[in-house]
Amino acid sequence: MNRIDHLLAALLWLAGILVVAGITHIAAIFALPKLAAKDVFARVSELAKPGQAPILPLALTGKSFISFPDPAMVQSICPFNLSEGGLRLHADVEPDRFLSLSFRTSTGDVFYSMSDLAAQQGRIDVVVLTPAQLEVVEADDDEDNPSQDLRLIAPEAKGFVIISALAAYQGERTAAEERVKSVACTVEQIAPE
Repeated sequence: MNRIDHLLAALLWLAGILVVAGITHIAAIFALPKLAAKDVFARVSELAKPGQAPILPLALTGKSFISFPDPAMVQSICPFNLSEGGLRLHADVEPDRFLSLSFRTSTGDVFYSMSDLAAQQGRIDVVVLTPAQLEVVEADDDEDNPSQDLRLIAPEAKGFVIISALAAYQGERTAAEERVKSVACTVEQIAPE
């Protein structure tokens, strides 16, 4: 065998390796959704049902629901499935006590967020709806007494809300837990016309 034959054999061997690696890579990409861990909404659904808002546990030996959790935040999670009805959140806000609501899709993408600074007269009232549910709610509105609710249209039917309160010091953690627990998260039936 001469030098050209060795070079061609090496190129053929390299091409074979690249083809096998490419096929393996493409097969892994197509198989990943079936083999991957549960999606975000499935993990949230294990913690709570729609209309419930349990407090998330602190990180336990590397097992945390939220990546890089802030130890100064007390958080709860409220899943929703708008096919079962709209989601109503109500919070009475205390002055100078941080509270935030982060509205997310089933994949965890944020579609709206707000803090206690958005409260009107010490209250936050939010209703999460589909476009069809919003039409029904708007048709029932009283023109003389308009609703003070913030109405959000969710980009998809399933999602969740992360409710967070700040506990700047360890001694404030109990008060922050009470603020998070006081947020009402309920499913509201909306009758179609």
